[in-house]
Amino acid sequence: MKIGAVIAEFNPFHTGHGYLIDEIRKECDAVIAVMSGNFVQRGECAIFDKAERTKMALQHGIDLVIELPAMYALSSAEGFAYGAVSTLVGTGIVDELWFGSECGDANTLKNTAYILNNETPEFKATLDKFLRMGESFPSARINALKEFFPDADILNSPNNILAVEYIRGLEKLSSTIIPRTVKRIGGGYNDDSAEKEIISASAVRKLIKDGKSRDTFSPDVKCNPIFMSDFDILISARVKTASRDELLSIPDCNIELSSRIMSASKYNTFDEIVGAASCKSYTQSRIRRILCNLLIGNRFLSLPSPDYIRILGFNKTGSEILGKMKSTASLPPVARGALLKDNPIFNLECRATDIYNLARGIGGGKEFEFIPFQIS
Repeated sequence: MKIGAVIAEFNPFHTGHGYLIDEIRKECDAVIAVMSGNFVQRGECAIFDKAERTKMALQHGIDLVIELPAMYALSSAEGFAYGAVSTLVGTGIVDELWFGSECGDANTLKNTAYILNNETPEFKATLDKFLRMGESFPSARINALKEFFPDADILNSPNNILAVEYIRGLEKLSSTIIPRTVKRIGGGYNDDSAEKEIISASAVRKLIKDGKSRDTFSPDVKCNPIFMSDFDILISARVKTASRDELLSIPDCNIELSSRIMSASKYNTFDEIVGAASCKSYTQSRIRRILCNLLIGNRFLSLPSPDYIRILGFNKTGSEILGKMKSTASLPPVARGALLKDNPIFNLECRATDIYNLARGIGGGKEFEFIPFQIS
């Protein structure tokens, strides 16, 4: 059985995801997805909880869904990719990692990944030069790369950035998993227009938020959506009461950022705080992730390696894959939260889910009640 994998958020599942899965199934017998839980990499809550998004994935071509824990999901592109790729490598059963990219050329992505994994002293000095000029890290890295690599502009596109980080992760882990890319079509990552045949998840979320039909682009979900505005009071209270030391204990925060966030504490909404704290040197995405990590109490200043594989759902083929993983996996597959009650990565996941559910008016402790979703 040839197994392909995707790293996704399905926030929510849409026709672009379906297109990628169809392409994978032309060459693979089964598809595994590593999916973010209730918070996602752009520094927001997921619009639907992970149970609903798991169901959508299984009903539309995924055979097995495993979880990307919150500490990786709310990390930079590098940390996000590291957690997801390490989890896939831990299954011991994945042959290919597939992903959409604006570039659509695996060799160009691989060349970029190689340069970034093997930084020369000259490249580091050039990167430092642009950082000292006040540029954000993503912008400084692109400008530094331009002086050594003609295709550096590919890092101006979000999916290319993630694609490069996936390949970097595979190389760092000396993995035999083969990276495969499909050229992204339709709406761009941040394009919220619904005027294309395949639109972005951003556009689908906008349709949902505006109360408009998205049936052409995304399957219907019976539960109510949730947005970061539902966390405004919680976020505002956390920012207003956070000390500088507490902010400095949050991943990716520093002294300057802590000052900017504390100055923004006079505002009462998530969007206002993000807008006031961000600037040329510090992107809104970075601020959003810091605020979400503050909200859930993430104090992991460095990312540990994943030490379990959390099963969120599977079909008949997925069940067969799980059976094979008993002899191939280097990380233990786990279906019930009770088996992870003393695990620090899982404990953070419990807090993230409890906070997520607090905004929905749902009680805590649901991670210990979660049962993987199964379809025949």
